[in-house]
Amino acid sequence: MAHTALNDDEIQEYFDSPDELDKKIKTLANFIRNAKHFIVYTGAGISTSAGINDFRGPNGVWTARARGFVSSRSTVSNPEPTLTHMALVELMRNGHLKFLVSQNCDGLHLKSGVPIEKIAELHGNRHCEACAKCGKVYYRQTHIDTYEHKTWLTGNKCIEPNCNGRLRCTTVAFSQSIPDISLDRATKESKICDLSLCMGTSMRVSPACELPCMNLKSGQKMVIVNLQKTPYDEECALRIFARCDEVMSMVMKELNLTIPRYTDLKLWEDTEWMIDFEENWLFRTAGDTDWFSGVI
Repeated sequence: MAHTALNDDEIQEYFDSPDELDKKIKTLANFIRNAKHFIVYTGAGISTSAGINDFRGPNGVWTARARGFVSSRSTVSNPEPTLTHMALVELMRNGHLKFLVSQNCDGLHLKSGVPIEKIAELHGNRHCEACAKCGKVYYRQTHIDTYEHKTWLTGNKCIEPNCNGRLRCTTVAFSQSIPDISLDRATKESKICDLSLCMGTSMRVSPACELPCMNLKSGQKMVIVNLQKTPYDEECALRIFARCDEVMSMVMKELNLTIPRYTDLKLWEDTEWMIDFEENWLFRTAGDTDWFSGVI
């Protein structure tokens, strides 16, 4: 996986000056006010302030492996949603943000309170298991860290009547396909997007990197917030070089919105939420077997 690391020039980080950043924040806030179908696309960079490593930053997982050392492991056993995560929740509550597409599998978006029907987690979720046989999905209180490589079997069984299928980890590795139902919904939303905001992503992983610019020929505006340059910078209506939390703090102030503090929703104890999750979390078509080795 280290082959996905960036070279020395690509790793370099840039920062807008305070004056530049202030002007760009005002522009972004104006874009948000006027957007009809605003979508945010998130990558690992929005979770670094929660103590989770990114992949292609100067100290990222792939960067470290490419240079022959192991990146320091997170000491946070139960990471909490960041300021950026909570700001996105508030933007949804106020009707600005219509949908969220994430490459992250850390589960922080759902923990923050993002409605299940308003997010496509393209790379799965570390809190979730799925039955490939019947398609039923399960949300767990803790990360699912124990599973077989390639088969992705967790050792648990589906409790759906007359199924008894074997459950699998839902996180997506480089050898796996993207969950089809999740990708279909993300694509559908992206086709009607008029403002895409890409946050904390290197914009190098396909097909996720192609979604935010699907509608550019129809007048869509694309904004990228990332410290490193990306292959899509020239297509942006606005390019911001700053940390995600700083950007969202300033944007929310400009929009006169208050970022809520994170409170543990204890989702696994909420019966109504769990039913909603099982019915509406976007993952894979039942019977799909191309995402693991072995029999169903």
